[in-house]
Amino acid sequence: MGKRARFILLGIEGVITVILTIVLVHGITTSVEQGSWVIARSHILPSLIHLWVTMVVATLLCFFYRANIGAEARVLPMLFLMISLGNVKILPLYYGLTTTIVISPYAIAMVYHFSLLFSSFLFLASAIFQQTINPIKLSQYSFVGASVALFITVLTPIAVNNPSFLYEVSVTNSLFAWICILINLLAALTFLVSMLEEHFSRQALSRGLAFILMIAGNAMVAMSQHPAVNTIGLILYIAGSTDLLLVTRAHNIWF
Repeated sequence: MGKRARFILLGIEGVITVILTIVLVHGITTSVEQGSWVIARSHILPSLIHLWVTMVVATLLCFFYRANIGAEARVLPMLFLMISLGNVKILPLYYGLTTTIVISPYAIAMVYHFSLLFSSFLFLASAIFQQTINPIKLSQYSFVGASVALFITVLTPIAVNNPSFLYEVSVTNSLFAWICILINLLAALTFLVSMLEEHFSRQALSRGLAFILMIAGNAMVAMSQHPAVNTIGLILYIAGSTDLLLVTRAHNIWF
């Protein structure tokens, strides 16, 4: 992925981040005024933290991560964009607090399902192509991954009347949930196998561990509405993101 494309994707992610931040801050203010902050905070705060951790890491890697080091450098801009986009899941709670509806709940659910599944495919791409960089194959994989994610999303039944939608968009179809979980597990296992093949060298261990933590943490934050699970997920995601930044700098990948 060229430098121009990386900046374009970062710009789009920045716009999404700013819009969702305004929405979340307004939701926080409204919930405090209504006396419902205790209920709202377990959903709003994880999304806000998850959103900004992703934005900060994406910005640092976009400016300082060499595009020709590791296939994940080509995947990360789109991956972080999809992770940020997944935080639209919080909009139903905002609608409930403010009674302001801009986008239909079904459209929000579609965006959420697509971003969740496509980000899973991109995590898998980071694992599969980490050793051998083939821009053509990587681009083909990303296009096929996006097409498959869109196709599955369109076919997946979405129950917007589910009680869970009062707080966040959730995956109500068990088959779709298992597809996402299995893809993320496959990505984590692929990183683990790569670490074994490289005999747990320092670079392979650090990079593999970073992605495994990010995969696990993001899945927990994106797919669960339970406060404890979200908290653990955020800790893992932040740890993985921090590790990824440190390993890139430690191995002279930063400009």
